[in-house]
Amino acid sequence: MADDQAAVTATRELAPPAERGRTVIADKVVTRVAAIAAAEVEAVIDTRTGWTRLVRKGLPHADAVVAGGTSRIAVEVAATWPTPLADVAARVRDVVTSRVTELTGTAVSRVDVTVADVVHVDTAARRVA
Repeated sequence: MADDQAAVTATRELAPPAERGRTVIADKVVTRVAAIAAAEVEAVIDTRTGWTRLVRKGLPHADAVVAGGTSRIAVEVAATWPTPLADVAARVRDVVTSRVTELTGTAVSRVDVTVADVVHVDTAARRVA
């Protein structure tokens, strides 16, 4: 009972949320969320394999700059053939904007999408022994 009373008293003594501090979302966090979100689009292929998957090289790749509560993002993806590239870019832009806003709370002012590679589905599915 005494612990409950102390918790209630401590809650009453806290400053208003706006005066308690601030939350900073790093560029690296937005970059990672954007890359994962781009990979969620159906026509986007993850070109990272083996070692490159560990060091995060390959596509999809993202770069983000966060200033205040706004982020500017550049995304590079590989798309499957024969998907219309304008449709892929629009879907990537929509998904990245939605996910970044939802998960980080930052407003997205711009998402630049570059389709850096086009991959035949049969080629992407093959494995080299």
